[in-house]
Amino acid sequence: MPEAPIRVHELEACDSTQDELRALAAEGAPALTAVRADVQRAGRGRRGRTWEAPAGTALLASILLRPRRPQHELPVLSLAGGVAAVECARGFGAAACLSWPNDVVCEQRKLAGVLAELGPEGSVLLGIGMNLAARASDLPASDRLTPTSLLLETGAAPSAPTALSALLEALRPLAELFDAEGPPAIAARARPLDALEGTALHLRLAGGEVVEGTGAGIADDGSLLVRGTSGVQAYASGEVARLS
Repeated sequence: MPEAPIRVHELEACDSTQDELRALAAEGAPALTAVRADVQRAGRGRRGRTWEAPAGTALLASILLRPRRPQHELPVLSLAGGVAAVECARGFGAAACLSWPNDVVCEQRKLAGVLAELGPEGSVLLGIGMNLAARASDLPASDRLTPTSLLLETGAAPSAPTALSALLEALRPLAELFDAEGPPAIAARARPLDALEGTALHLRLAGGEVVEGTGAGIADDGSLLVRGTSGVQAYASGEVARLS
């Protein structure tokens, strides 16, 4: 049976592609419906951060997933979004890896980030921001990873529609894999891309506690494994930073 066509809504500007997609999801839009904007006035990233990009320099998009798995398994779709974004970036020649759970990095420079939010009726909204044609002077200062772009990493940059098409091509089979096999299959796809395994890191938990240790891989449920003084522990969420 042929694959259903993917519907892409192209906007010159909006406050947030996540908000635009949420409205479409509430109206019954099918899985893999996407919204892309040239400019976001109030783009957001994980943990309340903003995502800033000059017009025409970045892929700013959101993609609708309608998973058929139990709700407690849905957080791993954030990881799936990160895997798809890494595979997309590699397809354009970047030496990209995955910084758990869903940042795309080239060494310790941040190329892209993914924001996963629950949507109406059990849907998941995957927001993606990927720097494409930005030069160093275009990129904002960061208190975390130094930002980069496909142009800076490879010397060339695709258009935003081309990048979105490649991202959707990478994401569709991952969404199908998740529905068929669940979180362990997504974790298995993420492990070869892991930028944190074997590196010293600290992980800030939601309550403010900081865990220090060495990245020890990704668990079957998508959690980060950290090797510390008391052995290997799994953490389902947190803010991670490399120390080496």
